[in-house]
Amino acid sequence: MTKKTEDGGRSLAKRGEGAVEEPANRALRDPIAMAVEIINGDDPSVAELVAFRRQPIDLKAAARNAKSLSNEEFRLSLIKELGEREYDLACAGLQIMSLSLVALTAIWPADNLDQAEAKLALAEATGALHHRRDQTFVSTMDATLARRLRWKRTAFSVPALMLPPAPTAPESDSRGLATWPIERWELSAGRELRGGPPAFAHREIANWVGYASTAPDLDVLRQRAETMFETCDRLIALAQRGPENASELMAAAEGARIAGYLAAAQVMIWPVHNRAALATKKAVVTLVNLRGEIGDPAHMQAAIRHVTADAAWVKSLPPDSRDRLVFEWSELV
Repeated sequence: MTKKTEDGGRSLAKRGEGAVEEPANRALRDPIAMAVEIINGDDPSVAELVAFRRQPIDLKAAARNAKSLSNEEFRLSLIKELGEREYDLACAGLQIMSLSLVALTAIWPADNLDQAEAKLALAEATGALHHRRDQTFVSTMDATLARRLRWKRTAFSVPALMLPPAPTAPESDSRGLATWPIERWELSAGRELRGGPPAFAHREIANWVGYASTAPDLDVLRQRAETMFETCDRLIALAQRGPENASELMAAAEGARIAGYLAAAQVMIWPVHNRAALATKKAVVTLVNLRGEIGDPAHMQAAIRHVTADAAWVKSLPPDSRDRLVFEWSELV
């Protein structure tokens, strides 16, 4: 049954008092960068990696904010005039932050029921074919769409045994039917609907433009991903030798792996479009394909593919660039 208390753990973006988080309550910073702040640079200690892995990330807050930002981007795009560059950049900022929260929700392992519910709920509200199909709609499925659906389903998959039964149907004497839960956790409950006037971003255009214009160094992030993956592999090899702190080394290895995938997600999300950036993104594609050969968790690999496909539609990208951003991926997911 849907829980009434949904705000536990560390929230990466504070909730406002109303249905939509106000920008005054949310610093316009990359959520992924905030999550990895506990790691000191690219040469973390075992203790730092363990602390990073064990921090109580609130994936329900991340999923809620990803949905709110995506809805607000749609509302803002409805009021802008054709060719208004500032509004395109503001929409891009909303999309980038939303996708960053999507990546965090997908990549972070499901350690408890709340995190599992967040993943499943966000999967229903993001990516390819996230709306329920109308029976009057002619269904067509090409290879590209089928691939994106596989990526999305894998990216948000959770261990089935950790899920309780879905909400039961009402009995003959049940009341409160107007709010009877349909899902384990309803992500859209309390969210502003997608249509209508903007809720907050139209008052903060400059802030969102500034956020979208301050892209990180993608090559540094690629190098961080490589370093974290190498750290992960070495820690696992060392733990398998049976030292007294083997469990600590394995936790640190998992933390390094998560940090590596988050860095890879940042590279693929940020809409930097030049030769150097495209070369860096292609290098990350090769790197993630290699992790598939090594046998990393499938949901982490699929998460990178999923956010890459959605990031190709970020508003600030040139419309003719999307074909160049369709990367070739190995099917080892």
